[in-house]
Amino acid sequence: MRYRTNQGLLIEAETSAGAIRRLRELSWNEQNLSDEAYMEAVADRMFQEGIHVSTLSPDMFIAGLLRGGLLTREPDDTQPDAANQEADRK
Repeated sequence: MRYRTNQGLLIEAETSAGAIRRLRELSWNEQNLSDEAYMEAVADRMFQEGIHVSTLSPDMFIAGLLRGGLLTREPDDTQPDAANQEADRK
């Protein structure tokens, strides 16, 4: 999975938990927190801005960041896009 933060940083991870770990590692203020504490801290900040981000699971947390605009999904370089697949069929 590949995501881009709203600050332009590229995050690559195989799982949502891995993406959270990378986000935490890139955070200046929260590097020393556990992944769970990091999720809670981010969710609290988002809530103050009127955006609800669930911390029940890594998948739900990442989905909330996507909905809230903190992350966007990036194309995965390992999967050919539809145009390339169509060209290969011809």
